[in-house]
Amino acid sequence: MRAFFEQSFFACPQNRKKLLLTEEQYFHFHAWTRRWSNASLLRRRHFDGHIVSMRQSGTHWLKNMLAQIMMALYDLPPLSHIQDDSIIGHTKSPPVYKHIPQIVHSHGQPHGLTLRVPFLHFPRYLVLARDLRSELVSHYERFKGYYNDVDFATYLYGDIRQKKFLCGLYQRIRYMNEWGDLLQQKPEKVSLLRYEDLQKDTVAEMLRICAFLQIPNVDEGVIRRAIEATTREKMAAKPNPEVETVVVRTEHKKPVAAYFTPELNRFLEETCRKYLRHSMGYDYPTVNG
Repeated sequence: MRAFFEQSFFACPQNRKKLLLTEEQYFHFHAWTRRWSNASLLRRRHFDGHIVSMRQSGTHWLKNMLAQIMMALYDLPPLSHIQDDSIIGHTKSPPVYKHIPQIVHSHGQPHGLTLRVPFLHFPRYLVLARDLRSELVSHYERFKGYYNDVDFATYLYGDIRQKKFLCGLYQRIRYMNEWGDLLQQKPEKVSLLRYEDLQKDTVAEMLRICAFLQIPNVDEGVIRRAIEATTREKMAAKPNPEVETVVVRTEHKKPVAAYFTPELNRFLEETCRKYLRHSMGYDYPTVNG
């Protein structure tokens, strides 16, 4: 365990002096301030459906399948690239076509008042999650150049202040906690989709998703054609020319287990046990055991 503490942010006396709070206090304080200060989803709620996803959780695949379904149902032109927001939009760039269900995507987290103010309209929220280990490795491989090629352990240990990386373990735990609360409290308005379930039975999950998002007239044939049009190879062939990082990777990848030494596995599980309240069906320890 000594090596772990030597690499941990809080093992460095100079780093500890930068914080007035303990590690646990800082995590909970940061979560509380973000819950009440980040009003993005509270402001941008005038849509029919909103996909909120962890990063590197199959978002582009899901968006492209839904876009293909919309193209078939509403006779829309094809997407210019795999990150085209014209059909399945973003909260800051809504769908171009007004006669289709208005569905957007973001990596956002709920405000403390989301779905808790009776007289305000809120969209239906589809929460897209993925196994933490797989997601962390995928994000690291995509952005390690952006992170000055730090090793995976440095990325995983991260920064409790959540400023060092675009998205690390602590941000993901906060995402699972915040959306996990609403999944329990508002199941009629919030639904969970796990990437692994989407891979296992894509047709059944897409039928369920379209019903939840209230996309009409979707049958199995439409979904199968959408799946065929969004293979990894076909999506990789239509990258966004304005994005430098590779969004869909087709090269051989190391197994996730190769990144997680026993020490890193222990760190991940200890961190989950300390902060994670909702596992979203994954086999991770939580605060409540």
